[in-house]
Amino acid sequence: MEYRVEQIGGVCCRMWIQGQGGPVIYWGTAHGEEQGEHVASLMAEHLGVIPWTLVAYEAENWNRDYSPWALPSVKGESEFTGGAKETLVWLTDMCIPYIENNLPCGVSSCMIGGYSLSGLFSLFAFYESRMFDGVASCSASLWYPGWKEYAAGQSAPEGSGVYLSLGRKEEKTRNRKMASVGDMTRWQYEQVQLDRNVRASELVWHNGGHFADVDHRIAQGFIWLIEHTRG
Repeated sequence: MEYRVEQIGGVCCRMWIQGQGGPVIYWGTAHGEEQGEHVASLMAEHLGVIPWTLVAYEAENWNRDYSPWALPSVKGESEFTGGAKETLVWLTDMCIPYIENNLPCGVSSCMIGGYSLSGLFSLFAFYESRMFDGVASCSASLWYPGWKEYAAGQSAPEGSGVYLSLGRKEEKTRNRKMASVGDMTRWQYEQVQLDRNVRASELVWHNGGHFADVDHRIAQGFIWLIEHTRG
């Protein structure tokens, strides 16, 4: 497996390239090389000779860069300031063209994925840009206020794949807002199943809470994308 690090438009992007050609998965992170290496190793172990490329791009500010719109705060300020549209513009206008122009054997498909707030951003980018053939939204922050109203009016790109996952204990939090994540994940999956543009879909329930076996959950979602949406 080849490993590269590039600065694209001021953003650090780490790439794991397995074989030649194949799908590219874009993954919003904040954790650097170690987590990416572990996820890529899990993918390689499972997928064998199937080619793929994983591109992990790092947020400068997690709550700003991956939040789809700003949330009001009782203190007059909010950590969630709605920078997802700017992140998506960078992704579609700078990152993806750079990656596709610099991979030696081209790209068979383009997909996106993430965990937690990055999982929410991945769904947002999937709907907004219509550039991605599949999305893996793992333990996504679907409790985010306004998401249901937004997603109810969206449809997936034609022939795409959607993977959702959640830990069984995640909806048992004492935080009333975040406790809605279970019902919202179920609702999101119902929307996906009703969407005629979706070719393949999956909802996986994991043991544990939000921080249990994160790397394995992410890798499982990316493996599913490659196996179900690669052509």
